[in-house]
Amino acid sequence: MTELLAYFNGKITISDKIKEKLNEIIIEKKLVKGEKILLDNSIKKEHIFVTNGCLRSFYKTEDGKEHTIQFAIKNWWISDYMTLYTNNTSVVSIESVTQSKVLIIEKKSIEKLHKMYPEFETLQRKNFEKRIAALQYRILSLLTLSAEKKYNQFIKDYAEFEKIIPNYQIASYLGITPQSLSRIRKKRIKN
Repeated sequence: MTELLAYFNGKITISDKIKEKLNEIIIEKKLVKGEKILLDNSIKKEHIFVTNGCLRSFYKTEDGKEHTIQFAIKNWWISDYMTLYTNNTSVVSIESVTQSKVLIIEKKSIEKLHKMYPEFETLQRKNFEKRIAALQYRILSLLTLSAEKKYNQFIKDYAEFEKIIPNYQIASYLGITPQSLSRIRKKRIKN
């Protein structure tokens, strides 16, 4: 929980009572590479905070093609937001890209925390505002940028991802084929 407290530090004041409550509701889990923490068609309503490693959420089509929605590294949150805030089952899966450690907080537990400590609700709202802005930016990039520009923007925004994420998952995130990604990288190296 030390990582989560460090994340909150400076954003809100964490009293001993809040620390105690967090300690009661947080589930710590270590994941091996490739382990799925959420499967599509599940009803788990959990907020997942990455303390170490890298996770990804992805959607799998009927023909087996994977579309990566989000990557999450240290101090990032990840979840299936559609199932978290609706009565629908999950449509994405979440897996560990590397060996990882996460903290899991069930939705009902965090809602109780919000009632007890309204500053947590404010913090979560601000995090969601940033997430919505990032998702809108991502959608616009997918709709308007060429494959090469998508990759260049990805490298500019998330340089650390390229070192730990397999090429086919980066291609999936960018909405391009792994072959296109290879061509773009070769061209980039030549320049």
